Amino acid sequence: MVRSSSKQHHLKYVELPIGNITCYGNNPRVTRNPEYERLKNSLSKNGIEAPLVVTRQPGAKHYTLHAGGNTRLNIAQSLHDAGDDSFATVPCIVKEWTNELNVLVSHLRENDMRGNLIFIERAIGVMEFAKLASPPDADPLSQRELARQLNEHGYALSQPVISAMDYAVNRLYGLLPRALEQGMGKRQVTAIRALEHTAVRVWDRQCIDEAGQFTELFGDIVKNCDGSAFELDELTDRVANEIAVAAELDINAVRLMLEAERAGEPIELDRLVPVMSAEPRKVEKRAEKRPFNLERELQKHRATHIEGCVELAERYELSEHLTITINERFGYFMCELPKRNASKSQSSVWKLLATTCDQVRASKRILRKLLHTESRYWKALETNRPIAVLADHNPLDLAICGDRLLRLFDDLEWDIVINLLSSYRQLRKLADEHAVNLWSS
Repeated sequence: MVRSSSKQHHLKYVELPIGNITCYGNNPRVTRNPEYERLKNSLSKNGIEAPLVVTRQPGAKHYTLHAGGNTRLNIAQSLHDAGDDSFATVPCIVKEWTNELNVLVSHLRENDMRGNLIFIERAIGVMEFAKLASPPDADPLSQRELARQLNEHGYALSQPVISAMDYAVNRLYGLLPRALEQGMGKRQVTAIRALEHTAVRVWDRQCIDEAGQFTELFGDIVKNCDGSAFELDELTDRVANEIAVAAELDINAVRLMLEAERAGEPIELDRLVPVMSAEPRKVEKRAEKRPFNLERELQKHRATHIEGCVELAERYELSEHLTITINERFGYFMCELPKRNASKSQSSVWKLLATTCDQVRASKRILRKLLHTESRYWKALETNRPIAVLADHNPLDLAICGDRLLRLFDDLEWDIVINLLSSYRQLRKLADEHAVNLWSS
């Protein structure tokens, strides 16, 4: 069975009978791999060129995949079942069993590297990790503790992302399976959650006798919107209509209340009789618009900016390269330079993030105050000016870096980038209009 081996610590190369290997039971993938047909064509012509990475739990009869490879194994098994004896055995790297959490994270990390897991699949994997990591008969892990344990296992996620994943798996997946499996992302999930919280508050104020009952109704409304062409506007209209009918309000009044609630400026309207004519009744706010507050506006745009930068950094394994500063500057800054062997795509995303936090405007004094003394960035500043240190990494060169990003990003990532640039523009506009140097301290 063993044809050759190499004496590496905890690793050995073997050829295993295909019947002795099983796919990973907690594999987060729930949809068919979009690369399935290409992989099948490649495997049928060339066989398995890259060994599968497997492990075996003590006492188990079969090996299980340790880090990805589920699609390749499924294809190899189907080709073998169809009579192709070249797949009777398959090349494998055997890793020593550690624990279930390490195996699960290895599958998540491997799929992330290949970029072929959709948001709901990553979320399922993370929620499975939370379940496995919770001690028996203990309360579920808090999101903060889950983030800490994931980071310890080499899979860094921010608490806002984990929160969206929790909502996607434990609230939405039973209601919107088709939409989520068609690629609904974090931004839409977050928007649906915000709509639910907003709608519940408006319902409880306008339908006092039925307060507390809208959560279940919201689930029914969401379920009726499931499909590959999910539209948030359609869901919002249906929610507004339900509240309008129950509270005997004009639907335009309800839309206004939902928008005001979402913006953090709730308004109270007189109860209206049902509108009988085709002309909608004009609804006005009673409260005056809040006076402009610069810090509040900066905070609002910082929050959006942070969300975009964190998600992009996680996708390109740059989470450890940035530091979040919720109440200062642009909401974050790059605390470390890209690794010398960083891929072109990772380096390009680093450039984008460094540019959209205006780091080129930071002085050496401020940077050395912010950076860790052991970082390569801090050490580089000992003998160089900031502009010289960032010469190879800062600002965005549209002729080179821009073209690379154009080819690199998928549609969801472009949405993230567009929102990131928009929030950056708003922060710069506020700073310029009010003569504020966000990098002054």
